[in-house]
Amino acid sequence: MDFDILPMLLVFAGSYFLIKLRFFFLLHPVRTAARALRSLKDKRAARSFFLALAGTLGVGNVFGVALGLLVGGAGTLFWLLVSMIFAMVIKYCEVVITGDNLYHDTDTHGGFYYVIKSSFIRFGIPLSGLYALATLALSLVMGAALQTDAIRETALEIRDAPPLHIAIALTLLTLFSIIGGAKKIEKITAVIIPLTTAVYIFLTMSIILVNISQLPSVLKTILSSAFNPHSLMGGALAFFTSSALREGFARGLLSNEAGAGTSAIAHARSGVLSPASAGLLGILEVWFDTGLVCMLTGLSILLSVGDLSRFDGGMELVMYAVGNLFGEWGKVVTLLSVFAFAYATVICWYYYGAESWCALFGKRNRSLFLVLFLGAVFFGCYVDTYLLIGVTDFLMVIATALTLSALIKNSDRVRALSESGGVIDYDKGRLRPFRLKGNVFWKEDKRPPSR
Repeated sequence: MDFDILPMLLVFAGSYFLIKLRFFFLLHPVRTAARALRSLKDKRAARSFFLALAGTLGVGNVFGVALGLLVGGAGTLFWLLVSMIFAMVIKYCEVVITGDNLYHDTDTHGGFYYVIKSSFIRFGIPLSGLYALATLALSLVMGAALQTDAIRETALEIRDAPPLHIAIALTLLTLFSIIGGAKKIEKITAVIIPLTTAVYIFLTMSIILVNISQLPSVLKTILSSAFNPHSLMGGALAFFTSSALREGFARGLLSNEAGAGTSAIAHARSGVLSPASAGLLGILEVWFDTGLVCMLTGLSILLSVGDLSRFDGGMELVMYAVGNLFGEWGKVVTLLSVFAFAYATVICWYYYGAESWCALFGKRNRSLFLVLFLGAVFFGCYVDTYLLIGVTDFLMVIATALTLSALIKNSDRVRALSESGGVIDYDKGRLRPFRLKGNVFWKEDKRPPSR
């Protein structure tokens, strides 16, 4: 399987589940958002949501979108929104089926390791082991090393920061954060993600408001160029870079984490009562990541930068857009935001990697994984970027293929859980969009019996 066919696989799987679930969140977006937001009243649900965002929301939302604009022009943003629809329904299905395959000991564990193991009777154990191994390796390569490298590249745009200083700082911060385990990681990401995102939204919204008079012409340009094949390629590039790779380097080679199943590990810690309610948080996660942050990045660039062809890379383009309004201090704030995003991503992926380690080897020798992970964070500044991207490419292909196979295998179960959770309503052989009744946390909201 080649990485180039992953977008087609995601479109196929997304289309299949959109039909299967009767387009419920597209027909009733306000009700879907309202129920998802009410789910966040539960503290465990809120913490798991921000933990998942830490893994998907990152510096690629900044540089990945800029790179897509350089490749495909303004029409990139249109295809970014179209792609988001498929990501939403796939992420919803991932979280729903994960919530039906939880493992409990002293804590709650979930992820596609358990889904794959229970889905394939004959080959469940080796396939689930392969998925856990791929996720474990991704935590070291994409979750650790590439994040450090992204910070180093960003710092070079402002000043010549020694790689050693960056490596030491991020390694020590990571060690401080992960020693307390999953609960401490959740608490840190619940602070960092909202705060850093708010700062970044302020920067981009300020650029948009200053140039608001040009918005109609920019929107017209986006629509007129959206169906150019060149723009279609750029839109796919920005989308598949923004939520998974998060570094925005010269090439966007990775798929969105919708399809890889990794953020379902975080959503499994949710405290909401039904898998369907947790799945709505997956939809909210994708909207927040792609529909809000990525779109603000794209609009701020198109409104403030006249000729995109003058720039060679996404990093240079973003720094120019910010510096054009805020000057040097704006670039420094952007650098700090990138550092905070990368730091949150690192500690989130440590949790993903630790869960995969325990799935493979139990809780034995977890200190060995800690050493391996901190080593990956430290040496990320010194490993060739394209080597890291190539390895991540291969691992994402494996994880996505296994995840989508398990989702298709469990498609009827996803629909049944959606019905029992009140997301879609079955009546006289016909599926209808869900109706809301008071608060999401109903005492009678019970899952149907397991198969």
